[in-house]
Amino acid sequence: FLLVMASICISFAVAIRLQIGSYGWLDFIYLLSCWKVIITISKYVPQVLLNYRRKSTDGWSPWNVTLDISGGGLSLLQLVLDSIDLKDWSGVRGNLAKLGLSLVTIFFDIIFLTQHYVLYPR
Repeated sequence: FLLVMASICISFAVAIRLQIGSYGWLDFIYLLSCWKVIITISKYVPQVLLNYRRKSTDGWSPWNVTLDISGGGLSLLQLVLDSIDLKDWSGVRGNLAKLGLSLVTIFFDIIFLTQHYVLYPR
């Protein structure tokens, strides 16, 4: 998977450098941000599955998730407040990586906290 990601990024960068197509470096940055969202999802899923299989969250600290969900919520809040202040919601659509990371983080952190405090309490 990492080799495929790296190959796509290198190919895209070469195409931009050789001016093949109408893509620019900002499009390359968007590609990297999409990879970041995918990698973030791939880091959360194994922990959710492990907790589910063991029916336990032993050895897992809820404090990291509490801080993580705070960061995701504050990022989302920043996007919303910036859009309200500018009276233009294109900032949310223009920063899909930040929106995606915020929503993915909040989603998985809610799952983790539900697993820890509701489904598998000590």
